[in-house]
Amino acid sequence: MIYSSAKSCRAIFFQVFEFNKLYFLCICLSCSGLSFSSDCTSLAKLKFGNISIASASVDAIDAELPVFCKIKGVVQPNIGFEARLPMKNWNGKFFQVGCGGFCGLIEPDRATQSNAINHALAKGYAAITTDGGHQGKHLGDAEWARNNKEAEEVFAHKLIPLTYYAGHDLIQAFYKSTPTHSYFSGCSNGGRLAAKAAQVYPRLFDGIIAGCPVLNLTQNGGIFGSWVVQSNTNQYGQAILNEAFAKKVSMLEMNSLSQCDGLDGKIDGAIQKPNACHINLTDIQACKNGKQDDCLSDEERSTLTKLYRGPVNSNNEQLFYGINPGSERYLTYWYGDSKNAKRPGTLLADGYLPNLGLPIDDNSFSAMNFDFDKDPDLLKQQSELLDALDANLVEFQISGGKLLMWHGLADPLVLPEQTIEYYEKVTQQMGRNNVDTFFKLFLVPGMGHCWELPSALPDQMSMLSVLENWVEKNIDPSDIPITKLDAQKGIVRNGSLKPYPQMAIYN
Repeated sequence: MIYSSAKSCRAIFFQVFEFNKLYFLCICLSCSGLSFSSDCTSLAKLKFGNISIASASVDAIDAELPVFCKIKGVVQPNIGFEARLPMKNWNGKFFQVGCGGFCGLIEPDRATQSNAINHALAKGYAAITTDGGHQGKHLGDAEWARNNKEAEEVFAHKLIPLTYYAGHDLIQAFYKSTPTHSYFSGCSNGGRLAAKAAQVYPRLFDGIIAGCPVLNLTQNGGIFGSWVVQSNTNQYGQAILNEAFAKKVSMLEMNSLSQCDGLDGKIDGAIQKPNACHINLTDIQACKNGKQDDCLSDEERSTLTKLYRGPVNSNNEQLFYGINPGSERYLTYWYGDSKNAKRPGTLLADGYLPNLGLPIDDNSFSAMNFDFDKDPDLLKQQSELLDALDANLVEFQISGGKLLMWHGLADPLVLPEQTIEYYEKVTQQMGRNNVDTFFKLFLVPGMGHCWELPSALPDQMSMLSVLENWVEKNIDPSDIPITKLDAQKGIVRNGSLKPYPQMAIYN
């Protein structure tokens, strides 16, 4: 970062590397001559070159959170944000999060660690979250991208440096200081953005957490999403694995555990080698008369078989992965549409292809119309922009960055095999021992997508604390404690995650 002073304006010039091009942007911080103040409300009066502040107020929403300065505004070109800066006891650090789905919403109070900032705020961080550069009706709404290439590029990755520098500017204005450390965290699409931060902007962040990252968005969203929609839709246009199907989940879980649990050498209720298990549904009886909870209809059996198998073309060539055994409990949450409403996974699949699937949008390019013989190659046109598959992390390593990547092995929305495949590519290119010094992958058995639903196994861990220790104290994350909590009983089971290719250990 290069500072330049002038009588009427102090400016920051920073450089952003994007697709091997060098851009220089200027953010004018204080052209009005106003002096910076630690008074929160005064921030709303300051003039920023690329930041428009709508409001700045002191807030105290929770006894577990510090009193903070809540700043709402927009970073050019159209990135809505909310920043939360502790009024006292700032820890001197900056925390930035990604956004899930297709973004479009500002959600600072998300209850879990998934694209949330309050768990960092509670530790004293100055934190910022955004809407991804556009406004949407829900996280599965991608209509904002229709014929809007600038919005697509901001969503793809350009929001990362723009938000980073805006956050640092606000910190400088409020605390009259710069952060000692900067961290990025995200899950799902936020995890994709986390990976993009390491790949495209390797010198911005000291540490990055990428959870359940949709690294291969074009194929996960385009090919797998279309496969799910087509496999799960009956002749009347209704979901086969619907709300009523949820009653059969426990039966399917038991079937998967009986076939897959012991493949890792231990019977502990955890499927740790899902790829080694090929689910057989023949032991589950067929439904004979009406609706029953201990059987499968022909449609249900066919749909499940297709989902386990994963997308193939007419030559039976595998195009992408299928769902893992153990993910059954999450299926109806993501895909169990009712007559009146579609579930999040269906909305995401429906929204991707017509709005983001091609460089030039085509409304007829949809999940139900996707041709698994002809259309997969078309998706490659958006791969460089949207996917986070660059295995060259040399610049990130040289900058001293640390990357924690994790994925639930029972995630049926963003399939974990793409994360494993990416990690293997990085180690093949850079060497496993070398990679182990700055990049670690942790797989979480039984966990679904980004804490959206509780797992039957331990799934609570403090990745931010682990990353802090790695970055600031050089404590190697060779063991991450993990727990399962019960509202009445407290911790009911615990264990530890081990870096891939090691497996988790449960007590």
